Amino acid sequence: MKLPDTFDDLQVGIVLHEPETGAILDVNERLERLYGYSRTALREMDISEYTAPSTAFTQEQAIRRIRAAADGDTQLFEWRIERDTGELVWVRVHLTLTTIDTDSYVIAEVRDITEYKARERRLRLLNRVVRHNLRNETNVLMGYADRLKRAIEEESLEEEIETILEIATELGTLSDSIRQIEEIAEPTATQRSPTNLGTMVRELVTEVQDAYPTVELTADIRTAVSVNVDQGLRYAIEHALINAIVHNDADTPSVEVLVTTNADRGVIRIADNGPPIPDVEIDVLKDDVTTSSTYHGSGVGLWVMQWCVDSLGGELSFETNPPRGNVVQFSLPRAAATDTEHASDDDPISSSNDLEPE
Repeated sequence: MKLPDTFDDLQVGIVLHEPETGAILDVNERLERLYGYSRTALREMDISEYTAPSTAFTQEQAIRRIRAAADGDTQLFEWRIERDTGELVWVRVHLTLTTIDTDSYVIAEVRDITEYKARERRLRLLNRVVRHNLRNETNVLMGYADRLKRAIEEESLEEEIETILEIATELGTLSDSIRQIEEIAEPTATQRSPTNLGTMVRELVTEVQDAYPTVELTADIRTAVSVNVDQGLRYAIEHALINAIVHNDADTPSVEVLVTTNADRGVIRIADNGPPIPDVEIDVLKDDVTTSSTYHGSGVGLWVMQWCVDSLGGELSFETNPPRGNVVQFSLPRAAATDTEHASDDDPISSSNDLEPE
C-alpha cells in the first residue's frame, strides 16, 4: 500500500502501518527527512534500530500501541529517536485508525518537538534555580549581613565576611550558568559547525591547567573525530573539568580526559579521583524529580552540561571511577571527518587563561 502523493506536501511526518503486525507500509518525504532513513530502509528496520539508546521503547510496545489505535483507542506519546547521523531527536507520535480505499490502516503523525522539549526543560530549570537557589542564598546572605552588623561590635568579622564572599561568588556563577543555558536554548544564538573534538579538548585542558597548576590534568586523544557543535559544548566541557577539580578533596587531584569514538558517535570521558557526585545532584536532572532544596556547586554546572548536550542531540552520562572518583561522559553525533583532524599525545597540557571555579 502506498500513501497518496499529496501526503508528501505535508509538514508533518506520516507513517502508514499495517494494523495487526505494525509493519511500516509507507512514509512520506517529511518523515524520511525527520528520521534520516529512506522509506525502503524503514520498511526493513526494527523500531529499536532508530530508537535512542537511553529510551525504553521496543518493537513489542510499538505494536501494542498500533493495535490499540486500530481498535479505536487513539494513541499520543513522546519518543526519542536516533537519526541515521546519530543525532537524538524528540518526536510526538499520534496514532489513529484511518481508511484508504475501503481498507483500514493505522496512520502515525510524527512531529519534531525537540525545540519544545528544550524550552520546557529550560523553564523547569530556571524555575527551580530562581525559586530555590537564589531565594535561599539571598536569605542566607541577609542573615550573615545581620550577623556582620553585630560582629562589628565584637571585632570578629573574618568568618562572616568570608561566608558572604563565598555566597556572592556562588550567586555570580549561578547567573553565568543561567546566561549559558539561555544562550544554548536559543536556536539562533549560536551557529553549529564541524569541530575537531581533540582540538577543542586540548584548548580547554590548556586553559584549565593554567588556572589550576597543582592538578594532574591529562588529555588522551585516541582518535580524530569531528562533531557538529556550537559554543554550548565548550561550556559543557569547561563545567565538567572545573567541577572535577574544585570539588576534589584528594591530596593530589587528578583529572584525565579521553577523546574516542563509539560507533557513529564522538565520546569525551572526563575521569577524576574526587568524592562521588551526590545522587541528589544527578537525580535532579531527571524530568520526574521535584526539587525541594538548594543545589550547590556542581549541581548547576550539571544542568548546564545536560542542556548543552541535549541541544546538540547527544547524551550525558555518569559512572563511578574505581577505586574512587567519577566519570562524566559526553556522547555526540559525528560530523563528516575533515582532513585537519589529527590524534594527539597523552601528555599533560598547560597554557594561560583566567577561569573561575563554579
